[in-house]
Amino acid sequence: MDRKPYIKPYIRPGYLSQVIRADERRMEFDCRNQIVVQKECPVDIVFIGDSIIQMWELSAYFHQFPLRILNRGIGGDRTASLLHRFRADAVQLKPKMVVMMAGINDAWDLEFDNWKQEQGRDLEEILEEAFSNMEGILQIASKEAFQTVLCSILPTCMDWTNHEQERKRYVQLYNRGLKSLAETYEAHFVDFYPAFTEKDGCSLKREWSLEGLHPNVFGYDKMAEILKQEVDFGRSGTIKDSLYT
Repeated sequence: MDRKPYIKPYIRPGYLSQVIRADERRMEFDCRNQIVVQKECPVDIVFIGDSIIQMWELSAYFHQFPLRILNRGIGGDRTASLLHRFRADAVQLKPKMVVMMAGINDAWDLEFDNWKQEQGRDLEEILEEAFSNMEGILQIASKEAFQTVLCSILPTCMDWTNHEQERKRYVQLYNRGLKSLAETYEAHFVDFYPAFTEKDGCSLKREWSLEGLHPNVFGYDKMAEILKQEVDFGRSGTIKDSLYT
């Protein structure tokens, strides 16, 4: 009599709704996560976040290192949905390091909602919610064995939107608060922001961007350069500051 195969238990966070962007890759990630858990695949680094992570062709920048690097980025992801899926898409994979970058999509709530005919939300309210979500993620991460790398979000130059100036203010305040959270929970903060700003100190360099929000190849070149200054990829993804401590 044939025995049924034993499937190891693994986390599946479920769907948030029919309209949440984080749901768009849920089945894909559930399948990939199950394979990693079932096969007990060793994972060196998980990159997790929104479309800026999803669109980063990681193998083009880190292929020379003997590392298993997984991309768990989802376009449109916000801090709330990242918190919802963090245990499934990062913790249960048991990586040596998690690189996180998220928060810019929360700022879309500043905009007028044409569909609902509603005014945008208050800047302080959006920031408070984003910080609460990121703190929840860092609380989870701080109890795990992996090293946590928390990346700043990039400036923007989307002058075609209605609240670009408020968004630029949001990015500055968010990064400042994110750095403080990183210090509190002993995560390593990587600050991309200064290298990506124009002379005005708040706008994204257009030559490094596709459309004012996402990096192009030159933007990703700079992100990889900065990250490699902070992380020793030749040592299985070790934060350089900790190599000699």
